[in-house]
Amino acid sequence: MSDRNDRPASVIVTRRAGGGLYVVVGALLALVFFGGYVVLGTPGLNTQIARGPEASQSMDVTIQHPATAAAPDRR
Repeated sequence: MSDRNDRPASVIVTRRAGGGLYVVVGALLALVFFGGYVVLGTPGLNTQIARGPEASQSMDVTIQHPATAAAPDRR
């Protein structure tokens, strides 16, 4: 058997800095997008708003209830 070992004598692990930078940049981008969404008036949320008549207009509304239904025949 051979006593030759090709593995290095020591392993040096280096950690790259900057992983937290991606989180900070992503959070800032999300904040900018959300701020723009709010500033633009939240598009899509104002489509279902009911608007009443102008103050110079008047409306007369009459509500009629339907007649009561006759009791069904039982055989």
